[in-house]
Amino acid sequence: MGLTFFIIAICLVFGAIAAIASFRPNLFPELGANLRKADPVKQFSPRNTLFIIGPTANHGACRMQRRLLKPAIPALIREDVAVIELYGEDTPRKNGEPIEWLDPALLRHAINAERGFCLIYVDPAGKTRFRSEAPMLTEDILQQARLNIVPPQKAKTAKSSVLKKLRAA
Repeated sequence: MGLTFFIIAICLVFGAIAAIASFRPNLFPELGANLRKADPVKQFSPRNTLFIIGPTANHGACRMQRRLLKPAIPALIREDVAVIELYGEDTPRKNGEPIEWLDPALLRHAINAERGFCLIYVDPAGKTRFRSEAPMLTEDILQQARLNIVPPQKAKTAKSSVLKKLRAA
């Protein structure tokens, strides 16, 4: 009795396939073409990436780091250094574009930056070149990351006491 139902089920499946193929003869090549055109599986690699991680986007250290790094971001992106910003449970952003599929809690755990502010650079080999729990000047970031990027020239102004303290730290 079970064998009879199995044979009937197989006949129904093959009959359905034959009926679909008769109504749309180009269905199977279309499916193959659509599968080839489909987006590849999204892959994430932290290589050659500067991470700016903080509890919120309005956290003092996060705002200061963005302000210090802002003039150099185009040069970093031009040299294929990705800048990923991760604030709290907000959607992570890579070079300003949201990465909807990336879980912020999982990323924080993976790079061991679960609390507070953290600035991390991972080199092209996948090794953490430096990690800082305080904002850094762009020149210091480029020097510690051993990147040969010339930071944009700033107008000659009096140095801020905050910047002097940051450099001394």
